[in-house]
Amino acid sequence: MSSSRPLRWGLIGASNIAARWVLPAIRAGGDFAEFVYSSTEAWAAEYAKANEIAHSTDDFARACEWPEVDAVFVSGVNERHAPQTIALAAAGKHVLCEKPMALTVTDGRAMVDAAERHGVVLAINHHLPGADTIRTIQRLVSSGSLGVPLAVRLSFTIMISERRPAWRLHDPIGGGAILDLTTHSISVAQAILGTTATEATAIAVRQGPWATPGDGGPPDAVMAALLFGDVPVQTHDAYTVEHCPTTVEVIGTEASLIAPGVLAQEPGGTIWHVVGSEMTEIEAPDRRDLYEIVTDGVRAAIAGTGRPTVTAAEGLSALAGALAVAESAKTGRTVTVAGLG
Repeated sequence: MSSSRPLRWGLIGASNIAARWVLPAIRAGGDFAEFVYSSTEAWAAEYAKANEIAHSTDDFARACEWPEVDAVFVSGVNERHAPQTIALAAAGKHVLCEKPMALTVTDGRAMVDAAERHGVVLAINHHLPGADTIRTIQRLVSSGSLGVPLAVRLSFTIMISERRPAWRLHDPIGGGAILDLTTHSISVAQAILGTTATEATAIAVRQGPWATPGDGGPPDAVMAALLFGDVPVQTHDAYTVEHCPTTVEVIGTEASLIAPGVLAQEPGGTIWHVVGSEMTEIEAPDRRDLYEIVTDGVRAAIAGTGRPTVTAAEGLSALAGALAVAESAKTGRTVTVAGLG
């Protein structure tokens, strides 16, 4: 399609992430949301009215074939991401899919294959690699200014509200900190190092006030060690931390970087360049909305003038790494990350 006209979007899933972040980003770029789909008709109608969307539907087949719609944002429950994306790709729609893109590597591969087969863009809504802070860290690492990378540490730790959707805290299949947060941490590590994880070792717990013994809920906190080439990457991802900022650290032979506050939905944080005891702040002046950066990347990919912030292949490798973390935490073994070739 030509990039000379605005894109027309559909929302697959009447979600908070769409209303709070992605829909405003779509509109900020001059595009339009034509409809919202939910499996519950009344909720679809209420959501459409609240968010000033012209149409709503509970008919997924109709949503797939909606005329004049170029792209869709898929953000329903996690287990529906794969089948919905595959159907939408077959209908010729470009897709921005919420993370995790799927619940299995097999399903993720099927999504990538469907997009390639039908000639549509598939992007994954990992917003953090688009942040200027993360892009600045990546440039410093790739330029060699830190010397040889020795290790990366990421702390994506938040205190989640129990008012947030219950699936995050209680769904043993699609919920929990690993699929929600560790996928993000791995996407950031991939962007910084330019490679993917090959093995993972992890421990995970349920430690929040919502947890009771034997409740069967997913882990709400996890620590993992992953190997990216010959660089170890440590992650701490949790819903249970109130008094510690998110942080990215890159340790090199010549210098290190410490970046508190950079893992968030809003652009923020600071980068410190450390040599010995000297710390110097590194500027990262582009503080655009991160979801506007994501939707700009989708537009550029559709127009053939750029690439998504996180491609389908990159989203799949982040998923594969997170699933290896989950398997390691469950079994107590080091787990090889599934190959994606």
